[in-house]
Amino acid sequence: MAVSAEQIKELREKTGAGISDIKKAIEESGGDLEKALAAIERKLGSSANKRLGRETKAGLVEAYIHSNSKVGSMVELFCETDFVARNSGFRELAHDLALHIAATNPRYLSSEDVPLEVWEEEKRHFEEEFKNLNKPPQILKEIIEGKLKSHFKDMILVEQDFVKDQDKTVGDFLKEAIGKFGENIKIGKFVRFEI
Repeated sequence: MAVSAEQIKELREKTGAGISDIKKAIEESGGDLEKALAAIERKLGSSANKRLGRETKAGLVEAYIHSNSKVGSMVELFCETDFVARNSGFRELAHDLALHIAATNPRYLSSEDVPLEVWEEEKRHFEEEFKNLNKPPQILKEIIEGKLKSHFKDMILVEQDFVKDQDKTVGDFLKEAIGKFGENIKIGKFVRFEI
């Protein structure tokens, strides 16, 4: 099957994957770009998992100020090398994350960052709310766990739907970037300001 330069260019812009990986994915998908894109994202995501343990010593701080000058945010974004930190794609990634933080106002980076007392307080609230459902204890436990996950999803940065692509979470977006740049990337501290 012939793979066109336009197809390669389109998928390269979307994923940052290597040309040979893109060509192989298009050939294996029979020319279906959506299937090829999904295959590349799966591959980049799996390579991202291999890099998660690596130390991140370089990076940058990015700021975003909304056009009304009443909302802004700052984010630390870490990577392994200065070479990647100076890359325009990495800067764009940091800018997109700062924009996302300004738009969504997350409170915590990950579920591990939610204080235990806050989690337990919400759990007690949901237990009280659903105690009269007359459901078996295991079903009630699953309902409460689902409600807790749903409640905190909007507060946890890596679990939020990414503002520029609602089909992905911020965590998915970060894993794709790890695959694209070939280095571990971590979000550090972030802050949002609003007047």
